[in-house]
Amino acid sequence: MSSSLSRFPIPIYFGADGALRTQQQQQQPVFYFPRMAPPKRKFAQLDLGRRVRARKQEEWEPEPAPESEEPSSDDGTDEDVSDADCDTAPAAVGLSTVSFGALARAQASLPAKTKQPLPETTTSTEHNSSSSSSKKAQKPKPKRTSKHAPTEQTSKRPVSRLREIIADPRRKPRDPRFDPLVSRGDETKAKKAYAFLDDYRESEMKDLRAQIKKAKGDAADHLKRQLKSLESKKLARKKKEEEEELLREHRQQEKELVAQGKKPFYLKKSEQKKQLLTKRYEGMTSRQVDKAIERRTKKIAGREKKELFSLQRPRVR
Repeated sequence: MSSSLSRFPIPIYFGADGALRTQQQQQQPVFYFPRMAPPKRKFAQLDLGRRVRARKQEEWEPEPAPESEEPSSDDGTDEDVSDADCDTAPAAVGLSTVSFGALARAQASLPAKTKQPLPETTTSTEHNSSSSSSKKAQKPKPKRTSKHAPTEQTSKRPVSRLREIIADPRRKPRDPRFDPLVSRGDETKAKKAYAFLDDYRESEMKDLRAQIKKAKGDAADHLKRQLKSLESKKLARKKKEEEEELLREHRQQEKELVAQGKKPFYLKKSEQKKQLLTKRYEGMTSRQVDKAIERRTKKIAGREKKELFSLQRPRVR
């Protein structure tokens, strides 16, 4: 772009490179030669533990030149392009001459970056704390409907396994003759010493049967329950005596066999039950045996039904 100044007598022009030119110099063509890049310097090799990449050079974009008022000639455009090439060349050459060692030293001189907490985590924690505080504030405190009513407590509190057992303040009677803390009692001696109790129980059962015949309604039912409990206790004692008698006989036989030089044989629980059943059925009639077998089958069937009911899945409605 060229322009004339009024204060100079000789017309002077500004060239594309911004230098003052006269009219003759303006008409003469100007030749520009590109600058040669200086030779690269050889630096001593640095023993660096890591490789450093050169930073990517940002591409230079020329600014758009303002439109000239007067149309410029073809020579002027050529000069502008050549000037732009000359201006950008030295910058590119300067970056290419920087070695990796210099870049590494420059990077080492910079301060280390401190890790700062992410803002998202702080915001999330603040949000959680605010939500928890709002929930606590929303829960109403337990109140009483009236001053005479008890306060309502939540049932969702976990019950501790270690509970305080309050002892009964009443004194319980204790017989030292049958207390295991005092002495270990001998059952055989106790049976002989208290054999009269069996006669007493039999007389009591006889009296109850006579009272049941006279009583009516609820009184009769109460007496029947008492009689039934006494009979069941008598039956349990009888079964226990049979088991003890069976074990006593078996031990006596084994002692004789051990004395002969044979190994002892200990009865299992299942074998004891079999021998007891056979012994009971030996002293019964055929009709009594049939009734006993029927009762036993009913008992086993009821037990199996209970087990099957517990294994069934609940129906979904």
